[in-house]
Amino acid sequence: MKKKIFILVVLGYLLLGSKYFLESYVYATTDEESVVVNEDPLSSDLSAEDKKMIFDCLYDEGYQLGEADGGSEKPYENFKDSQFLDYTAEESQWFVMGYTVGYEKAKRTKEDETKAIEEQESSAGEQEGYQQGVEDYKHATVAYNPPQTPAKSKDWNKGFSLGYTKAIKIMNLSVKAKKDGHIQGLEGEMMNMPDLYSADEITRKAYEEGFQSGQQEQVEKLRKEYKQEGYKQGYALNTLSVPSGLSSEVATAFEKGYSKGEKQRHKDVRQEGFNAAFTYTTYHSPSAYQTNTRLLESYKEGFQSNKVANQLRKDAYEEGWKLGGTMTIPAKYKYTKPAVAMYKQYYELGQKKQRQTVFEVFAGLLVLISGIGAYTVLGRKRNKKEAFNLEEDAEGVGVK
Repeated sequence: MKKKIFILVVLGYLLLGSKYFLESYVYATTDEESVVVNEDPLSSDLSAEDKKMIFDCLYDEGYQLGEADGGSEKPYENFKDSQFLDYTAEESQWFVMGYTVGYEKAKRTKEDETKAIEEQESSAGEQEGYQQGVEDYKHATVAYNPPQTPAKSKDWNKGFSLGYTKAIKIMNLSVKAKKDGHIQGLEGEMMNMPDLYSADEITRKAYEEGFQSGQQEQVEKLRKEYKQEGYKQGYALNTLSVPSGLSSEVATAFEKGYSKGEKQRHKDVRQEGFNAAFTYTTYHSPSAYQTNTRLLESYKEGFQSNKVANQLRKDAYEEGWKLGGTMTIPAKYKYTKPAVAMYKQYYELGQKKQRQTVFEVFAGLLVLISGIGAYTVLGRKRNKKEAFNLEEDAEGVGVK
């Protein structure tokens, strides 16, 4: 208590003379102390060099004490009761000045360090909170209130809450950014991202993804449309003419559609020729393809490739000829109308032949049976006549 009273008294005295002191003697800096000492009538016996040496010594001593107290933020902690007993008023001012400068500098350094630590903690917490917020949003587990971590500092938890809240806002905005980007992509124009979305990486990427998906959807739509149009042109065997103004992807789709349509047309004509072989036993050229040699060739190829028609006719005829049989069209051809029609035709021919054969056999049997019956009757009559004649002959012999 005595120590503090003494220090306050000394400081009060020094403060009274500070104006005179500052005007007449010392100018100092915190990094490189430089001092100019003016003439003082009270110390005129000392040279300027001696006075500067004393000043530097007292200033440094005060600076070191002040720096120690400033670092701990405990003013006058290292002062001693006898600190100023051997100093003149002027020397005490030099000492206090060094102490004040050292104390304030150390205090500011301490404050700056503390602030830097707080900012570092807050920044670390904000980053962690931001990442956690993003993950929670993706997994639909967003917390109504950002979670706190007791083991962390107050500044860290404060930063975490700030980062978490910021992440949720950004993620909500990214949903809208993706939707808006998709809409613009559908318009088929160059990407023009609003500043609202370009300011953050997440919203910027979301807008870009939306734009790309919309653009791709538009391209797919055009590809599908022009592929179908190309198919129609190819199937009709029109001259290939790619519409102008199409992108390379869409133009390629048109060409592929044309090629597919052209191939399908020839495939259908070949199938038509193949089916015709079920109807006709000999080749004949259809009038519809007389002016198109390529289609005519495809038709002929199909007709000639049918190696089953004749055998199918034979099988149908034989199946129809069998007694008690039922028509069974092979599964492979039961949905081919010409084949079905041909099979029925020859099956019925077989049945007709069967009925005719049965009738002929039956008629033959009747004739045979009738012949046998007549022969039997005649035989009996002849036998009776012969027996009668024998009897007459016997009687004649008896009379004689």
